[in-house]
Amino acid sequence: MSAIAWTEPALGDLESIGATLARDSEAFARRVMERLLEAVERVVSVPRIGRVVREVGDERVRELLFQTFRIVYRAEPDRILVLSVLLGGQPGDRREPRRWEVV
Repeated sequence: MSAIAWTEPALGDLESIGATLARDSEAFARRVMERLLEAVERVVSVPRIGRVVREVGDERVRELLFQTFRIVYRAEPDRILVLSVLLGGQPGDRREPRRWEVV
């Protein structure tokens, strides 16, 4: 079974999402975050469940859609590396270098 590893930027994404949601309701934020983490856990058993990220074109870099979020991850032989958590309509990381190119 693969392990899940999170990049620092992906952890920052989670923190930002949680803080934003908590402004309206801490209980709602907690539920969304729990469900988001459960979605990532499902990737461990079926790493190819997500679709290939168009912006990348690398078969290993995939995205899982969960509610309004895009969970971008790289399926590696021994782990799932979460690269980013983006809002659903948000294009891939526009910063240079992109998150999936440096890890």
